[in-house]
Amino acid sequence: MTHPLPPGAGSRILLAPVTVSPTKPLTPTHLKYLLSLDVIVRVSAVLADVTVAYQHGAYAGSQQVAGFWDHLDRHHPGTAYAGLDEVGIGELYVAYHRTPRLPFAAIEPTVRRAESGWLHPASARLLDIWRGHYELLGMFDPDLGRHGPELMAEADLLDLLVRRNLCIDGRPVGAPVYLDATAAGHPLRVVLGADGQPNYLLYLLRELVPLLADHDLVVLAHDEQLRADYQTVGHVLTALGARVVRFEVPRVPIDGVTTSTRFGGWQGYTLDAIADRFVDDHGVDAFRLGLRLYLIAGLGRTARESYSAHQLSRWIRRARRLLDVHAGADDHDAAGERVPAELWGALVARRGYADPYRVATTLMSRQPTVPVGALLDVVTGPVRSRATVGGAR
Repeated sequence: MTHPLPPGAGSRILLAPVTVSPTKPLTPTHLKYLLSLDVIVRVSAVLADVTVAYQHGAYAGSQQVAGFWDHLDRHHPGTAYAGLDEVGIGELYVAYHRTPRLPFAAIEPTVRRAESGWLHPASARLLDIWRGHYELLGMFDPDLGRHGPELMAEADLLDLLVRRNLCIDGRPVGAPVYLDATAAGHPLRVVLGADGQPNYLLYLLRELVPLLADHDLVVLAHDEQLRADYQTVGHVLTALGARVVRFEVPRVPIDGVTTSTRFGGWQGYTLDAIADRFVDDHGVDAFRLGLRLYLIAGLGRTARESYSAHQLSRWIRRARRLLDVHAGADDHDAAGERVPAELWGALVARRGYADPYRVATTLMSRQPTVPVGALLDVVTGPVRSRATVGGAR
């Protein structure tokens, strides 16, 4: 049995997040994002069929990833990456971004290998480490989306976009290829350079466009720095007939500074460092839930405050009390059925998918009419079978 969908909710949801490429450690910013996605999947999967278009290696052919892999092979040949932790690999990533970028012709062999499915040993090592992180946090998809749909052929996608007036192809005159969302007030966006180098958005569209016909709602998830790009992608997908909404997550400041992982400053703030401080004292279950509640509800929709170990400790203790109050009170298999349809409607609101902030704050509700125990089971228990990765059940 499943509940009737609230007004506006899609019965077949395609969650399409920008991926965290396996080139760096997971920091509070990444964790806020990934745990928010996890809550979206868990709760939305009770309402609808959810497909997650998420592969950590989806953009391997982009400059950010393939350029890093090429840099490693040029400057660190023979490195035994299996012996490195994510901090060691992350420091190599920071060092890479301090060096001048090579022209596309120089890294093209690595790009083509990446597009054929090759994974650099450094990124393979990170995915192994991240599998442990996912398991520690009880997150959906411990296989990290290693398997997904075959990408649409680049030529076919560009031909479609040109025919639909969504793309300007400058290749005949030696110019780049642009996504054209100027009709919606967005600037042109390069997706294929004049030198032939693809942008990550090209890989994103090659992944998503073939999936549109099988879904009622596309949820584009990204961080706030990518807002302009994803507004453009949203326009393109809408013009192709999809119903599209965006879910945006802010970056979490560290010591008052909000910056990209490529610039460093995250040492001491990786998941390993955070877990080492709290798991032994509070237990895995309280740590899992407390970290979710702190990053999603505690830091809120804007994350204006810096990550704070003191505040995380408070949320972990709150999580422990919440788990103790509801321990053994609910049947996990029936949890979704015991959450009233009205509450599902409140959690989904007008978005058509479960809003992680609303879910997290509802879990802290003290109203007697809110079935916190049942909702807690959905958030912390086994993921409902209606959630799949890459479209393959």
